[in-house]
Amino acid sequence: MVESRETRGRTVPIASIPTGKTMLDCFAAAAAEFADRPAYSQFGRTLTFREMDRLSTRVAAWLQSLPGVNPGDRVAIQLPNVLAYPVIAFGIIKAGLVMVNTNPLYTPRETQRQLVNADIKVWFVAETAAYMVSMLAHELHDPTVVICELFTLQPRWRRWGMQFHLHYRKRAVADYERRRYKTLDQVLRLGKRQPWNKPELKPEDLLMLQYTGGSTGVLKGAMLTHANIVSNMHQVLSFLGGSIARGQDTIIAPLPLYHIFAFTVHCGMPLLAGTHNVLILDPTAMGILIRELLHYPFAAITGVNTFFYSLLRMDTFRAMDFSHLRFAIAGGMKLDPKVARHWEDVTGRPILEGFGMTETSPVASFNPPEANHIGSIGQPVPGTEMKLVDTQGHDIHTPHTPGELWIRGPQVMSGYWRNPEETARHLTHDGWMLTGDIATFDEEGYWFIVGRVKRMILVSGFNVYPNEVEDVVRLHPDVLDCEVTGVPHAVSGETVKVRVVSHNKGLKPQDIREHCRRFLTSYKLPKHVEFVDSLLKTAVDTNETKSGGIR
Repeated sequence: MVESRETRGRTVPIASIPTGKTMLDCFAAAAAEFADRPAYSQFGRTLTFREMDRLSTRVAAWLQSLPGVNPGDRVAIQLPNVLAYPVIAFGIIKAGLVMVNTNPLYTPRETQRQLVNADIKVWFVAETAAYMVSMLAHELHDPTVVICELFTLQPRWRRWGMQFHLHYRKRAVADYERRRYKTLDQVLRLGKRQPWNKPELKPEDLLMLQYTGGSTGVLKGAMLTHANIVSNMHQVLSFLGGSIARGQDTIIAPLPLYHIFAFTVHCGMPLLAGTHNVLILDPTAMGILIRELLHYPFAAITGVNTFFYSLLRMDTFRAMDFSHLRFAIAGGMKLDPKVARHWEDVTGRPILEGFGMTETSPVASFNPPEANHIGSIGQPVPGTEMKLVDTQGHDIHTPHTPGELWIRGPQVMSGYWRNPEETARHLTHDGWMLTGDIATFDEEGYWFIVGRVKRMILVSGFNVYPNEVEDVVRLHPDVLDCEVTGVPHAVSGETVKVRVVSHNKGLKPQDIREHCRRFLTSYKLPKHVEFVDSLLKTAVDTNETKSGGIR
């Protein structure tokens, strides 16, 4: 019997979330059920679930053969969206080791901070980032390093051409000491000759360290277990319901797989639903992207607000046949309602927005496909509790009353890696995760992010939530993006500043102020308006400065 519970106006079914399954169990089941179904494609090359099983087993066998590498040790994977990523990721899992996802665009300093903290034993690194290996290897206690060409798993003739373009036309690969390190080709050959021993894994065992940082500069590794990720896979799939056709659908994957949201959707959910994921290496290369979209009739696509905006500006995209499309999913940042409405006008399908964070594996709430509310983060996914707490620590039960959002569910992390102080600050003894987000809910049970606790601006004793001001500024037809912060002021304590990205070079600060005056009370009005070409984001996932969206 399926249980249900009332969630502020909507009865949400609580799925039978398997508590005794690991990612290894899920992979084995998928490899058996969907063996000859396509799992991942890129640039015309497709790997079936059977091929994924074979190649990842080679990686796992090689890892198990390394002296001094034991179950539970950490392995870094620093790759963009290429076919090698899921092969290596599942190989790490099948070896009984712990993944450490790392952005291949990180600087040496950013990489060093993360990998030293994780105390890695093995490092799979993209050739484009290999230049930093020699300068960091000693600080990392000389881990075993594997250099990965981006197109290793492509057919030989295509691989040579793409590697030539990467090296000599784009000049994207700096010199490094090639002979000192293993290559992925060698790993796959050596692993073929090694036995693979299935590890004894439990759901509560650590699956990955997913690093997150923020405005405080504190680097934190969220400890996500097999149970966390498997639970979230089931939660998201249950919420999507019949919108995913088991063993049939194709999903476009432009978001980086090293991001927890993309990992759960594009590496986790395929194990349950048998989806075919088309990996997009560079989502800004719109010509190549459009060719992929035209080649694969896709049922779903993930992306961030700026990605959807860029697609909508292209005539070739707007002219496409969207008869196979059922929905898009926004992750990583807040979705602009203007973009969401334009998308529906063009495609006839919704962009579903939700809420999540690294610490919740990541999805905590989602908009149901059959009842999408633009501007809302939706409702709690099955098995998840959400509540609001005021500054005095009291629960808030009144709609439209802001408070800090707390989350509890099987997808909530076990804590921060080797950081009991931060763990105690963010996790209560009874399992509630303090998000640091200010939220409200309405009478229908839909939730809304208002702002951030640490981003709250105090103007003459009045609270100003940056998200509210940002939402208003984005309503201006000439505004592409914006960011609101507080600026110290001798009299009022702080004033409001907005940085604006616009395509209209004639737009003036006064235009923004007059626009805001129509929607905001005086103390919320931006006193400082700065026009910029882009909003610089920190390389680390800044989940203390973002709001809205699944991050």
